[in-house]
Amino acid sequence: MQIYACVTADGGSAWGAAKPEAELSQADGRVVGHHFEGPTWEAQDGSRVAGSVIDQAPAPKPHAVAWLLLSGRASGSGMLAGTRYVLRRDTDGGEKPAGGCTPGQTTRVPYTATYTFYR
Repeated sequence: MQIYACVTADGGSAWGAAKPEAELSQADGRVVGHHFEGPTWEAQDGSRVAGSVIDQAPAPKPHAVAWLLLSGRASGSGMLAGTRYVLRRDTDGGEKPAGGCTPGQTTRVPYTATYTFYR
C-alpha cells in the first residue's frame, strides 16, 4: 500500500507524500520481509536498508508510482547486508488520488513493484 495523508497546501489542501506499507515476497510468493516509511526495507532475519532517492522516472503504466533508483544504507547481517542500491521498477498502481481531500484525511492505495537490491 501507499498511504497518503491530506495536508494544507497553498491555501487549500492536497495529498502529501506517500508512506509505503508492503510485504516483500520472493517470486514463489514466500514473504521474506517488509517495506515501510523511510523508505526502509527489513528482512525477516533483521537486516535492513534505509534508502535515499537518487533518480526517478515516470512509470510506463498509467496511475503507477514512479520507478526509483535509491542509494542504500544497510545494517545488520543477513539477506540485505551490504546493500548499496535499491531499484524499484515494474510498478502498478499506488498513485495519489486524483480528487480533493480534507486535511487530516488518509487513504491507502494498493500497488505492486519489483525491488532489486544491489551490493
